[in-house]
Amino acid sequence: MPTPELVGRDFRPQYGVIESRFIAMTPRLIVEVRYGKLAGTKKVIEPQKTLRVGRTDLSDLVIAHDGNMSGIHFELQWDGQRCFLRDAKSASGTRVGGLDVKESEVQHGGWIQAGETDFMVYVEGKTPPNRRTFDENEKVQEAKRLAAAEEALRRLRAAAQKSSLYAVVDGARDRRIVELARQHVEAHQSLYEGPGGENFEDMAPFLIGPMRANSGLLDRLVLEGWGKRWGIYCTSSNRFAEVRRHFRRFLMVDLESSGEKVYFRFYDPGVMRVFWPSCVTAQKREVSEGLEEIFVEEQNLALVGLVAADRAAKKA
Repeated sequence: MPTPELVGRDFRPQYGVIESRFIAMTPRLIVEVRYGKLAGTKKVIEPQKTLRVGRTDLSDLVIAHDGNMSGIHFELQWDGQRCFLRDAKSASGTRVGGLDVKESEVQHGGWIQAGETDFMVYVEGKTPPNRRTFDENEKVQEAKRLAAAEEALRRLRAAAQKSSLYAVVDGARDRRIVELARQHVEAHQSLYEGPGGENFEDMAPFLIGPMRANSGLLDRLVLEGWGKRWGIYCTSSNRFAEVRRHFRRFLMVDLESSGEKVYFRFYDPGVMRVFWPSCVTAQKREVSEGLEEIFVEEQNLALVGLVAADRAAKKA
């Protein structure tokens, strides 16, 4: 699936603005299944195209397990600026924003209900970075942060060219993280399961990926979030579901002193860069199982690959 091609960036920390210039192209529309068995499934509608949603293979987005959906339940048309929904004479009807409709425009962030399934609609990369004004000292610090982010991004892009690159991010750190994930084509899913994962998704850790070297989402996560402890990155040849299953194993751990179960915020780079050096070889092997590398931001904003750093230390 193609992603927008990045052709250059113009950083202006003196104005407190991060500006990204992409090829002038019409954005795509992202349709996401929000809850239930297929939660996190995304389909992308190219400009001037239509997506059919329903229960059978006659549809482009198939929700086979939803017995209350019609074979083709509704259609979404995207002209590059506006999204239009048409109910395909479904048996149970279609709702937009909670209202029964036959035809309706669906806005960015719009909520669609069909059968027992909920969908959300997002325009790709719709929301720009937050604008902020810095004082003179803050301008200097922001320039340093951006320079470090550029170097980290360069290395992560190189890693993404060799293997599948994933991010494990902290949704509670900044609402912008989940906002970005929703507005891009890469898969993202809470590491929490069941109602907890759905009800507290703005506070949950998320797995995002795989991200290609030219991923617009990768650019935004690194350039906006570097130095702010948004999350960690890793490479793996495993599929999304396998990587997610691996990281879920470490959401809760037992304290050695008391045996008490506690949440383990391994996806916080500040936590991981302290935890990793304290591990014995067997623990490191368990944490990195199925992963080729784990990348974290250091306190000095440098990007470090924990697995590679361990290998280098053993050779020294």
